[in-house]
Amino acid sequence: MPTLVPYHSRDNKFFFHDNIKRNFECFKVSKTAKYAIVVLLLSIPGLLIDYRFSENLNLNRSLSIDLGNGKCEWSGADKIDVNSDPYGTLFVSYPGSGMRLTWQMTEGASGVQVGDDFFYSGKTINGLVKTQYPHPEGIWSYGKAMDQVILLIRNPRWNIPSYHTLIYELEYAHDYVTAYDNVFTAFSTRAPMDNWLKWRDYRFEDELNLWTWQIDFWMENGTRFWDDLDFERAGQYPFSYFDEVKKPWPLDNHCRNDLDCVPKAIISYERLKHPDTGASELRKIVDLIRFKKEMKTILANETMECVWNETLEHAPQNR
Repeated sequence: MPTLVPYHSRDNKFFFHDNIKRNFECFKVSKTAKYAIVVLLLSIPGLLIDYRFSENLNLNRSLSIDLGNGKCEWSGADKIDVNSDPYGTLFVSYPGSGMRLTWQMTEGASGVQVGDDFFYSGKTINGLVKTQYPHPEGIWSYGKAMDQVILLIRNPRWNIPSYHTLIYELEYAHDYVTAYDNVFTAFSTRAPMDNWLKWRDYRFEDELNLWTWQIDFWMENGTRFWDDLDFERAGQYPFSYFDEVKKPWPLDNHCRNDLDCVPKAIISYERLKHPDTGASELRKIVDLIRFKKEMKTILANETMECVWNETLEHAPQNR
């Protein structure tokens, strides 16, 4: 697998500062991913908030009712009628990016439940769907049913440890049965330090590559970083990921034939969870799904602050 090349120019480096591992090395990353990193690192309030925020939120799927004058009230969100051919919005992210909070906020504002490709049953899912594709944790389970993409990005300083916590809770599963048996108790514990240190030392460089390539894939309309025969997109023997120096890489056929993969909006998890910016970040999502087919209950923009606050206020601490 290609590695990220150490680079020491003052204009082309970024640092991870971790209280677990004090000084990660400097890395050169792709131009697209580097831009996203800069945007996230400039979000100072987001850097000051511990990533446990998302792991501790156990929210009920709910729709806020518009009471007028910016006020709202919570009620339940409904599953979409899969036979109604709804307008499809695909929420994409690297795993552990804070998609949990994102879909909760989206459901609160729209009244439509967000589907998950993890629970893919062989039938095409549509409407509002979240995925981790093309990361090996995700699958393309929605065929041609999606019409637009929203990309969620989280600072990798928190994102990669958060992903490790999740797979720890799933017992590092390599099969669906083990993962499914543990998925309903996820977001309830933290990985022991020894587990994190071992996984970090073994996987960090690979996962940082995948974090950057996840952004490149969507921003570049499907730039494929894996061999066509590597169906799991794992980059493991006998396969390997493509070499950075041999770009341009080929495009994924899904983005050629099924969907325009370029995101219509980019959501910062750090901004979405922060009290000063959460409502405005939520409005970016709402503005893309309002007036779309089968999205008839979208609340007005002036209620988004209420939706944001109500979501946090009514979040139970346990499932």
